[in-house]
Amino acid sequence: MVLKFDLHVHSCRSHDGYDSVDKILIRAKEIGLDGIAITDHDSIQGGLVGVQVSKELDLDLIVIPGEEISTTRGHLIVLGITDDIPTGMSPEITINMAKDLGGTVIVPHPFHPFRHELGYIPEDIDAVEIYNSRFIIGYSNWKARKLALSRNLPMVAGSDAHIADMVGCAITKIDSAPSVDKILQAIRAGDTHIEGKRTPLRLFAKQTLKSNFHHMRRFLLEQP
Repeated sequence: MVLKFDLHVHSCRSHDGYDSVDKILIRAKEIGLDGIAITDHDSIQGGLVGVQVSKELDLDLIVIPGEEISTTRGHLIVLGITDDIPTGMSPEITINMAKDLGGTVIVPHPFHPFRHELGYIPEDIDAVEIYNSRFIIGYSNWKARKLALSRNLPMVAGSDAHIADMVGCAITKIDSAPSVDKILQAIRAGDTHIEGKRTPLRLFAKQTLKSNFHHMRRFLLEQP
């Protein structure tokens, strides 16, 4: 069974995400995804809420809890955990802790200089994000894919959506039974295929407007 997932999505529970978990899940269902991973920055809460919301709304959508963790070198995504992993540790210590918690570790946008790149692919990771749809220029994706292929590493894609309309711009097709454990096992085994397109400029503009409004609102609320 081939399942379609967006494995890199941020909700309003990220410091730079702007739409609710409900809105994101409804969007994922509308565009025909089988599932989604919510990977908020340094918090697992959006993913855990997503699991509950999917059940409450009877969406028949698989939600994988995840977290995009800030390490001393850049970001790592961990899927399939239920507890937050501390920030500010080295990538290697973060990976070890994630594995102890049963997490599946993905290196997102590893070679993009303005997106908290690691700049390398550590040992013991489970997969590499070789297509991130928010790249205007494709070089960083190309470099990630080339290195993943050279090391025979599993490959995934993600929209890196920060608003609901961005969800699904990059899709990972996973050959798996429809359960979170089986899906994560298939990712680690490399039973994946990539399908994606670059995020349309109009959606970049929409996110920028939401970001500016968010920061202005927060500034005004902080005034005495």
